Amino acid sequence: MTADATPAPRAPEHPLQPAVLRLAADAAGLLERAARAGGDAGPDGGRDAGAAGAARAVEETPVPPELAEAVRAEAARVRGGAAVLVVVGEKKRGKSSLINALVASPGLLPVEVDVATGVHLVVRHAEEPYAVAFLEGDTAGQPVPVGAIGEYAALDPVTQEPYRRDVRHVEVGVPSALLSSGLVLVDTPGVGGLVSGHARITMATLTRADALVFVVNGQSEFTASELRFLEQATERIAEVVFVLTQTDKYGSWEQVLERNRQLLAEHAPRYAGAAWFAVSSRAKEDADLAAASGDPVAGQRLAASGFPPLLAALSDRVAARAAELRLANCLRAVTSVVAPLAAAQERRLRSLRQDPALQEEVQQRRDALRALQGEDAAWRRTLTRSSRALERRLRLGFQRNVNDLRQLADEKMASAPPAVLAAELSRDLEAGVEAIWLDLDTAARQGTAELAAEMERACGVTAQDAAVAELALARPRRLEALPTALRSEDLNGGVLGFVERVVPSWGAGGLAAGVTMLFTSSVAAPLVAGFGMVALLTNRRRRRQELIRARGDAARFTARLIAELTTEIPPEISRTVEEITENLAARLTERLAAQRAALEDELALHQKNLATAAEQLGRERERTRRRVEALEDLLARSRDLGARLEPAQAGPR
Repeated sequence: MTADATPAPRAPEHPLQPAVLRLAADAAGLLERAARAGGDAGPDGGRDAGAAGAARAVEETPVPPELAEAVRAEAARVRGGAAVLVVVGEKKRGKSSLINALVASPGLLPVEVDVATGVHLVVRHAEEPYAVAFLEGDTAGQPVPVGAIGEYAALDPVTQEPYRRDVRHVEVGVPSALLSSGLVLVDTPGVGGLVSGHARITMATLTRADALVFVVNGQSEFTASELRFLEQATERIAEVVFVLTQTDKYGSWEQVLERNRQLLAEHAPRYAGAAWFAVSSRAKEDADLAAASGDPVAGQRLAASGFPPLLAALSDRVAARAAELRLANCLRAVTSVVAPLAAAQERRLRSLRQDPALQEEVQQRRDALRALQGEDAAWRRTLTRSSRALERRLRLGFQRNVNDLRQLADEKMASAPPAVLAAELSRDLEAGVEAIWLDLDTAARQGTAELAAEMERACGVTAQDAAVAELALARPRRLEALPTALRSEDLNGGVLGFVERVVPSWGAGGLAAGVTMLFTSSVAAPLVAGFGMVALLTNRRRRRQELIRARGDAARFTARLIAELTTEIPPEISRTVEEITENLAARLTERLAAQRAALEDELALHQKNLATAAEQLGRERERTRRRVEALEDLLARSRDLGARLEPAQAGPR
């Protein structure tokens, strides 16, 4: 491991992070105390007076225990979350070398070999280096030597086949100043990285990323496939960072960069004004080595490498924005659970003040909840209708992806020579299947969140929790191992078969020359010419038959693969949507019942308060007033922090 020459220690946390985390801790403690029936709601040694008062404020209010867990989970995402950067580029553009240079770990990722189809390399910060390979059907992962990453993630350079076919992705941890600022790097497959099925799997990955790092080198301008990819990527991701590598190797890189800017303006105008960073990974490695040895020129070498502006941009533009988003999500989680408690305590204060209008208001809310609990409640019909719409949307998206996969295979069969078709089609389709699965899983998770939000609007209670959010498509076992591509044999025999086998290896010209040497008479000349023509025709016929066989094999493989997909996936979509619907309905039913019971208790307490002398309620009234103030203080803190976050989130990207 080489010392990092970058003069950037671990990036400081977001300025508002401590305040947001304190707010989340106060809210979670309040909810935990409220969930413990009869528990001690007294002050806590580590909590301020306002939080302790808020905890006492909700003794009488039933609170589901999972609400505190939800707030703590959002706070954990603030502490441990990281922005995901997907690194994309055609093979041999310097992607892996760039990542190695960014994290100051020469040789960490395989450079001279390509990453296997469907395998992603995830690089995150760790105090000590480690590597874990995640195999098919294994969620825990298998520790592997850091130096052996290529054995699990790469292709054999000779056969172009994966060393391991059972690997889904490999996670690598390294101590790195850049990664410690809140970033995770994902190296995408490098076999024709932006063409065919590989473009599809990379595109599907972008839906889960915070930014795209697009890598080209100083040798040549954008290819057509790269420009097509960028046109499509605009629909998936907003933040793109362009990096031109190998400036030390190609002297004309500045002209190439300018031409790339022109091509972007023409084909992907959204990124016409995007920043470019020209770097040399080799120079960065030299700078890191110089820093490790104490060489005073390390800083100059680092500046010459072009990396300082790139490192600053990744930390400031990507990591910081992702941190802001996580903070905003945490504030929303706090507000969504504290606001109902504050409203309940406000009504309690009105009851203690013997407000005559309160009873009618609570009765109306109770009656509304009673209507929501009925079997014919409108929200149940909405849930059924929206669930069916989600299933139709998932099925339609799946079918479109399958159609695209079929078109990908058709284009490959129409344009690729037999040897390329046999070698690449199965890998392209394998990547395409993985992309379909990523798209479906992402769409299912997003659809679940949207469905839960719709139910919350319809019922006024929180519908989604961690259990519902984790409901996702289960990968069918039959798709863990894709069908094997079969190759038919050439069964032609006899003299014609012999000629077809011999002529291509000798060559028509060589055969004709040999015959001419043997037959020099004028009688033999027509025979030589005729035999040469036969050789040419049979060679052409052999190539045509070979192409027909290869296309037939490819068509049969494609048909079998698509048949497996269309057989296994649609039932899994239906099962998952049904499970999501049932879970949402069960949670809504439980929470509506709990709220109605709480309102019944509130009515009984209000009637008791109405029958009590006003002076006897004075002490409790003062206590409740302080409780309301404590809860309102939490909400005010949340609103203030949210307002301070908004200007930063609304800034230019």
